[in-house]
Amino acid sequence: MTGATGFTGRFVADALERAGVTPLPLKVDLTDPEATDLAVQAADFDHVIHLAGHAFVNAADWHPFYMVNQIGTLNLLDAVARKTEGVRCIVASSAQVYGPNAQGLIAEEATPNPANHYAIGKYGMELGSRLWADKLDIVITRPFNYTGIGQDTKYLVPKIVDHFHRRAPVIELGNTWVRRDFGDVRSVADAYVGLVKAPDVPRVVNIATGSVSSIGDIIETLTALSGHRIDIEVNPAFVRKGDVEVLGGDATLLRKTLPDWRPHAIDDTLQWLYEAMD
Repeated sequence: MTGATGFTGRFVADALERAGVTPLPLKVDLTDPEATDLAVQAADFDHVIHLAGHAFVNAADWHPFYMVNQIGTLNLLDAVARKTEGVRCIVASSAQVYGPNAQGLIAEEATPNPANHYAIGKYGMELGSRLWADKLDIVITRPFNYTGIGQDTKYLVPKIVDHFHRRAPVIELGNTWVRRDFGDVRSVADAYVGLVKAPDVPRVVNIATGSVSSIGDIIETLTALSGHRIDIEVNPAFVRKGDVEVLGGDATLLRKTLPDWRPHAIDDTLQWLYEAMD
């Protein structure tokens, strides 16, 4: 398991242990092919969950999106294929690969149209992984937005929760009218565990709730939770021109693959985040 100490990885590791599966963190610089090969050869494993990556989409330095997310992933798959064939490798891509013009609830059949360095690196990783598809059981996951305890406040939902918890008088946001799929990292972790244990899994699968909420909905829920009202100021720097009104993930395939999987409701997630800050 890569990225075991990251935001998502910590929850996935806990979920694996609860399911009776032992997570084995792989601690290596994936951009170093020789070091990656040595680490993989020394490890004893049955499956691979690859979560390590450079994640903040608006990061000014775009090079890690290719060196870490793309090249690092291919180094890992190459090393695993040399050690043993047939291993199921669950590789975290992103719903960002669908691109800015996608709208509604997007299914896996939608044509990718990545439009930033992060998305291009992830889609390049997806394409490159096909070169090992004859040797490995590769499953590409495309998670939509999700949040949880431990996510940095530079991300939208923790930022809003933090402002309410501090009872800040004002928050600067962008387009509050858009509706998005806001998932919960606990549900995401359960999905990864399910994909490890399921007998048959699709080659590409969204990890999404299948429902959408607006930023205004989040504000209203936190207002009720906190008893605090906050003024919203639109910061032009945060406004995305041409933003689509509704953007979420079609979770039909995930639910079909994992019939017992259930996502957390957004209100439950917000309460969990808010109370954790006390």
